[in-house]
Amino acid sequence: MQNTQTWQGMQPANQTQLSDQEIAYDLLYQEKALMSNICAEVMELSHCGLRTVLNDSFLQIGQDQFKLFEAMNAQGWYQTKPAQQADITTAKQKFQQMRNTL
Repeated sequence: MQNTQTWQGMQPANQTQLSDQEIAYDLLYQEKALMSNICAEVMELSHCGLRTVLNDSFLQIGQDQFKLFEAMNAQGWYQTKPAQQADITTAKQKFQQMRNTL
């Protein structure tokens, strides 16, 4: 006879509960990995329709990732230092130079 007991509400003895912070970090890193994977795929696609679908997905995931970051930042779980105007200007110049060489 087969065991028909359900697993609902049961946890293995060696499994620990993740905190909200740990879950948030896991989600954040999954979003980042997904964006990296989509970016790599878009660069290999020749079908315009598929490129559009993946580009749209990339933008939506980026928005979702930023909302998650903002929520984590508000909780004090993911702190960043404010960018200085000089650093912003330097980054803009650097990427503009890179773009001009392409």
